[in-house]
Amino acid sequence: MGEKNRAIVAARVSADQRERLAKRMGSVHISRIREMPRIELYLDQLLTLVSQELEFMQLPGETLVTGSMVNNYVKQGVIPAPRKKRYTRRHVASLLFVCALKRVFSIAQVSQLAALIWASELDLEALYDSSCAALEGALARRFSPGEKDDEPAAGITLVDCDGNPADPELAWLLQAATEALADKVAVEQALLLASEEATGR
Repeated sequence: MGEKNRAIVAARVSADQRERLAKRMGSVHISRIREMPRIELYLDQLLTLVSQELEFMQLPGETLVTGSMVNNYVKQGVIPAPRKKRYTRRHVASLLFVCALKRVFSIAQVSQLAALIWASELDLEALYDSSCAALEGALARRFSPGEKDDEPAAGITLVDCDGNPADPELAWLLQAATEALADKVAVEQALLLASEEATGR
C-alpha cells in the first residue's frame, strides 16, 4: 500500500485514562459570582484568574486570554470598561463568558449575544451562575455518557430582578451555546488524550 492509502490508526486510550478524564471533566467547577474575589483586580490579576478558571479547556501551548484581548473586548463593548484600571466581579464574569464562548463562535457572534444580555432586564448574577451550572452539567454528561441519562439536563433558567422567570428565547439561545461549547471541549480533550497516548507523553 502506498503512503496515500495507508490508514491512520488512532492510539488506543485505556479505560483507566478515559475514566480519569471523565472524572476531571465531571468535577469542573467554575466560580460563581459570590465565590469571586470581592476586591477589585488589576489586569494581571484578572488574566491569572480567568486563565485558572478556564484551565479545564486549555490546550498545550495555548494562551486563553491576554491584556491585548481584554483591551479589544472593552473597545468592542463586549465587556465593560474598567474603573481606574481595576476590574470587578462583573468584569471577571463577562470575560469568562467571552473567552469560553469564543472557542466555538466568532467574536462578532459572542458580541451579539453579549449585547442581548446587556439589553435585557435580567438578574445578571443569576444568569451567570445558571450558565456556569449548565456548562458543568453538560461537560459531565459528555464525558460520562449513560450515567445520568435518567436525570433531566439542568437547563439555563433566566429570571428578572424580581426573581420571576423571563426571556425563554434568550435562555434557549444560551443553553444551545453552552451545549456547543461542551461538545467542542469534549472533542478537543478526547483527541488530546489520544494524541498524548500516541506520543507516549
